[in-house]
Amino acid sequence: MTLVDRTQLIVYIKSPKHERQIRKFGHITYINRNEKWLSLYINTDKLEWTITQLEKLKFVTNVIGSNYKELKTDYANTLVE
Repeated sequence: MTLVDRTQLIVYIKSPKHERQIRKFGHITYINRNEKWLSLYINTDKLEWTITQLEKLKFVTNVIGSNYKELKTDYANTLVE
């Protein structure tokens, strides 16, 4: 079993009814219907191609990549004695 490196994208859409058409690009984990955005996980090797394809769609207003991989995850020195 091999693990595939994945990246999260936040996609802002004009209407929540268009989420079915975005499913072909990756795995949708969350849809906020009031604020009209969804969380989409895609393979990292297809990141640039997917972003350009999503931005071409007329019902997509903005695409933002997640900064999760840039966060500091070393918590060894967090304890104060």
